[in-house]
Amino acid sequence: MPLCKAMPAGMPDVSPMLAETCPGPFDDSDWLYEIKWDGYRCLLYLKDSDIFLRSRNGNSLNNRFSGLESIIHSVRHSKAKNLIADGEIVAFQNGAPNFSYLKSNPDSAVYVAFDLVYLNDQFLIQMPLVKRRDLLLELFSWEGFINYSESHSGNGSVLFSFARERDLEGVMAKRKDSLYFPGKRTRNWLKIRNFKEEEFWVLGYLPSPGREIGSLVVGREVQDKSGSALSTGTRLSLLNTGSKDRLFAVVGRVSSGLDTEMEKELLAAFGLLKDTRELCVQGKLPKTLLRRVRWIRPYFGVQVQYTEITPDGSLRHPVLRGIVGMR
Repeated sequence: MPLCKAMPAGMPDVSPMLAETCPGPFDDSDWLYEIKWDGYRCLLYLKDSDIFLRSRNGNSLNNRFSGLESIIHSVRHSKAKNLIADGEIVAFQNGAPNFSYLKSNPDSAVYVAFDLVYLNDQFLIQMPLVKRRDLLLELFSWEGFINYSESHSGNGSVLFSFARERDLEGVMAKRKDSLYFPGKRTRNWLKIRNFKEEEFWVLGYLPSPGREIGSLVVGREVQDKSGSALSTGTRLSLLNTGSKDRLFAVVGRVSSGLDTEMEKELLAAFGLLKDTRELCVQGKLPKTLLRRVRWIRPYFGVQVQYTEITPDGSLRHPVLRGIVGMR
């Protein structure tokens, strides 16, 4: 039975509810806490024997994750003639969700459900979260390719510590009485990311409409032409900035956190850096971006917060925290 490539007839077009960012974990008995699953946000439509996987942007994920068709066998049809669940498509590697592994191994995907938006021709968006989750729990046998996202009441700090120890993406905090607001970002749901911080060299920048610096191109210095990286604990101020054999590996662009005052400080520094003859850069940037990069001779760096560095050496969710090593 092939997956349907369009929304089942007669079912509503719904956008997922979104979360605001929270800087750190907290404890509150009025809140539920879940693991933040590292995958593709997905609304799961089920009607009779049809399944439709809707991405956050409204696109079909059916062809990419065709193995999820077997979820139909986990539905308790006596309780659900149609439904829309909210959740995440993830893949587990060594017992933990891994987004990079999911992208390269789509056949390993499973669906982790955490909310129920619609059931038997009725919207549930005016129902409190805890009641929606109770209904969701009754609708599947929770085996095979669908899992239920367990929640913990009141103690977000403990779950966040668990996530940090296992290097997971973070934690979601949701008010127990929160209604469901399709397509809207509210503070009834909060994402608390497990960020890491590291110093990276500033290698260049890209302008953007209305701003001289839209994003910074950052990277690591590598030891030799083979690309062996220096230890991440090396301080920028201790590196040899005069060597003619310097090689840098781009790890990505950073724009979040770049405010007006920092932009002014950076522009003043960039005006002093016109000689790029000794700069040799490797790494992945789209060709369209490479043509627009304004390269500089690196002599200072930035502190960047991020969730992970992918296997191909790119930063995920980078946030600029400050300038370091500028003299």
